[in-house]
Order: sequence, then C-alpha cells, then structure tokens
Amino acid sequence: MNIYTTTIHARCPFQPVWDYYEATLETGAMVQVEDYEACCECVRGNEQSQEDIGTALQGIIRAKFPNLIFSLTITGQHGTNCKTVVKR
Repeated sequence: MNIYTTTIHARCPFQPVWDYYEATLETGAMVQVEDYEACCECVRGNEQSQEDIGTALQGIIRAKFPNLIFSLTITGQHGTNCKTVVKR
C-alpha cells in the first residue's frame, strides 16, 4: 500500500475562517508525488466545505489517473474535527 499525505487550506463557506485539511491518498499503485500535489493544488485556497473538497479532489484524481483504484481521506482541522473518506 502506498500512502501520500499533504495539507490543503480552504476558506470555510459558513464562517469567515481558514480551515486546514490533511488529504491522504491510499493506493496499491505508485503515483508520482508531483502529480498528486498538482491535483491538490486545484482545490487549495478556495472557498469550499470539507465535503466539497473531497468530491472535487476525487474527480480531479479520477481524471488524472483514470484506472487508479484508491481511497481518499480528508481530515479537517476546524471547529469540529471531521473525517471524509471517499473510496473508488
């Protein structure tokens, strides 16, 4: 299992604060780190909820790596710690 983790920041659409998320991609395949970072860069700094980040990043990863089987976990650091898991 290969695990890639990075940090994403986004402005909360419900409260005027910055939230920080850990985005973890787990897959049996090898992924070039720079390619995963490029996917994450598409959602960094936007105004969106944790759920929207998970959905958007999942779509970006699927477009970049169409045959990749993966699990994506978005763990938020804001008022309430939450975890969003997306599996393909």
